[in-house]
Amino acid sequence: MKTTITALFIFLTMSVSAQLTINCNSNRFDQEVFSNVTTTSDIQFGSNIDANGANLNLTMDIYEPTGDTMQARPLIVWAHGGSFLSGTKNDGDVVSLSQHFAKRGYVCVSINYRLGIPFPINQESALKAVYRAVQDMRGAIRYMRKDAATVNLYKIDPNTIFAGGTSAGAFTALHVGYLDKYSEMPIAIDTVAMGTIEGNSGSPGYSSSVNAIIDLCGALGNKTYLEPGDVPFVAMHGTTDNVVPYATDMIYVLGAFPVMIVDGSYSISDYANTIGVQNEMYTYFGAGHVPFVSSVAYMDTTVRFVSNFLYRFFGCTPIDPSPFANTFTTGVDLISSESQIDLYPNPASEMIQIKLIEKGNYSLTITDVCGRTISNAKFNTDYTTLDIANLNSGIYFYSINNNNKIFSGKFIKN
Repeated sequence: MKTTITALFIFLTMSVSAQLTINCNSNRFDQEVFSNVTTTSDIQFGSNIDANGANLNLTMDIYEPTGDTMQARPLIVWAHGGSFLSGTKNDGDVVSLSQHFAKRGYVCVSINYRLGIPFPINQESALKAVYRAVQDMRGAIRYMRKDAATVNLYKIDPNTIFAGGTSAGAFTALHVGYLDKYSEMPIAIDTVAMGTIEGNSGSPGYSSSVNAIIDLCGALGNKTYLEPGDVPFVAMHGTTDNVVPYATDMIYVLGAFPVMIVDGSYSISDYANTIGVQNEMYTYFGAGHVPFVSSVAYMDTTVRFVSNFLYRFFGCTPIDPSPFANTFTTGVDLISSESQIDLYPNPASEMIQIKLIEKGNYSLTITDVCGRTISNAKFNTDYTTLDIANLNSGIYFYSINNNNKIFSGKFIKN
């Protein structure tokens, strides 16, 4: 059986010599059929004014399956995490995702985008940071469509483009997909000073529309940006995420500055179901923020679930359509840290004491704001001491597991 992906959008400028054709009897796009990936680094796709008023060149890395002869391939544009303050296109999670999907036959792009939330850190400055990132991702999408319409160096199908990201990058991708009307624009955004939704990050005159969104631990400023007829999305999120809420809650920049209520992946999916927007939602039950960053098992789960979603988008049936349970696992309890844990002092500079209400066999994981694991420890008493003297100043998150009871929270290193 063959399924041909037809154009879902009318493009402003278009000169396409080939169109993506999917052979559902092939393993391509469902399995890793290529052994190696060719990476082209530091391609400048545009430039724009950053949060400090300086002009910044915007770059990306392009991942292609080595030796591929297909003339029109689907494209995934990835954006990294980092709370719109840090991170790069070289972060391990977006590099791994790009490599995994390139081995499946996709072309992948990992982008740098403008970072920075100037003080005072509040709702207005945070919204502007998201808006700049959205403009930059749109610029990268336009660049790839321009390439397809001109020199066609990267052999993408301009009619089959997906936007995805992790954490802040998932924020970015979701808003590229669904913040598409000026009537939805937050009043804090001055489109005269900052530019239109499309922005000025390069390749004007080409469409920045996408066919689907990949949301890995992200959120929308408002779930009602979604409307009937919008493009589908796949979402994955942990129930104990302390950085980006799983459902609807306040989001904190650096874990300390409350900026706005946002709708996390669960709330977005639940709302999409009520208005008929196609989506698939996976819950990392008991897991924190971007668990795939430091876990091969979680990364494998993430790649397979997203891969299956995209393969079904093509009208094909994955060889392993339900490889992982997507339900709440019984026997795991989420415990309020405030009632079970005494952590002091917080903030701290050298040492932190953690006291629990009962003895047990505990495993402790510390992660940073990008979801990277900083340390792991085990203890079998009702208390432990953390030496944080060598940590950089900032916000950190802890997760404590005891016989499937999950305790979580955050602390500040001065």
